[in-house]
Amino acid sequence: MDASDPLLCELCSICHVNPPKYRCPRCSTRTCSLPCTRRHKLWSQCSGVRDPAAYLKRSELANEAAFDRDFNFITGIERTLERAERDVENRGIELARGQALRSEEGQDDGSGAGRKRKHPGPGLVKGEAGFLRGAEAGRVKVLRAPRGMSRNKQNTSRWHPKHKCLSWTVEWISAAGEKTIRNALETYPIFEAYDRAFPLPKQDRPSTDSKKEKDVAQENISTEQNHAPTEKPDSIAPTTATTEPTGSEPSNPETDEQPTAPAEQAESKLLLALHRNLYFYLHRPRTTTKKPVLVPLPPLAKLQSVLRERTVLEFPTIYALPDSPETILESKETSPFILEEEYLRTASPEELGDKSAEEQEGTGDGNEVSGVDLQNVDEEKVMEVLKQELFESV
Repeated sequence: MDASDPLLCELCSICHVNPPKYRCPRCSTRTCSLPCTRRHKLWSQCSGVRDPAAYLKRSELANEAAFDRDFNFITGIERTLERAERDVENRGIELARGQALRSEEGQDDGSGAGRKRKHPGPGLVKGEAGFLRGAEAGRVKVLRAPRGMSRNKQNTSRWHPKHKCLSWTVEWISAAGEKTIRNALETYPIFEAYDRAFPLPKQDRPSTDSKKEKDVAQENISTEQNHAPTEKPDSIAPTTATTEPTGSEPSNPETDEQPTAPAEQAESKLLLALHRNLYFYLHRPRTTTKKPVLVPLPPLAKLQSVLRERTVLEFPTIYALPDSPETILESKETSPFILEEEYLRTASPEELGDKSAEEQEGTGDGNEVSGVDLQNVDEEKVMEVLKQELFESV
């Protein structure tokens, strides 16, 4: 053997002919060409991809190669995720966890068939876009908490595709301050949502007859409210039809107000109704007072109707208290709560965030600002006053 001949360990580990030029990132095998690299992967069943979990000595971590290796590993993951999301979006395939593509909730059953599913939007999670659209359609202003906060994590409100309505996350607070969070459909009455959150034992549950009576009472109240302004009592209907011709004297206002009286009484009873010895109140967020501001809720009213034109912080908060609105109003100095009507009566327009009456009057005409008419102002007098103030200050 000639001394000038290279050693076997210095040659390619595959062909043993040429000196090596490449090193496998996975197992550090030295090869001289692409065919030898392919043979190595085939013979050794090596993937040729660097193992990010491979053990490294402490001295090997504090160098530029280690930082580059970690940086390339992280950016490779990001590129893979972006490539997968684009591929899924182009092909219209929904991911297993629904993080890249989500169906447009709230659409009809036949509207989304055979079409590409759309992304809910930047920064939105599954079901959040449908929830926001449903809240906007129901005229509910939702104040969003910062993402990651406990209030934001607790909000599981979503659009229910089966029932075609919102499923609200409701926070129930008792008189002792205990909080319970449950979901309820917006078509549920307040008492039913409360019974689902706090079910009674079987022996204490009301019979089906009482439930039917409550449903009938609710239907009667709604029909009276709808037909009260137009219908007249049966006792005076025949006489008016036979004695009063068209275009005769106007009807008596006292008789016109009689049909609305039962509806008003029924509505007042509905507002003061007790359910399981409790009264329900909706919490009004973002107020200037330290006491919680409460809005009395009828137990038979649906969640959708009581939240209309209201503002909620992520999801509604309902208090279940044994005190009636009259009791809270009478003991307003000692009560830990305050009713909304009392808060609106005592709070100033600046605290409520509304414009004052003068500002609202001034916005009607372009020549008026804050209720002051600038059309008849003398410009010369204004200039004289400004010059006097300027010279006095100098």
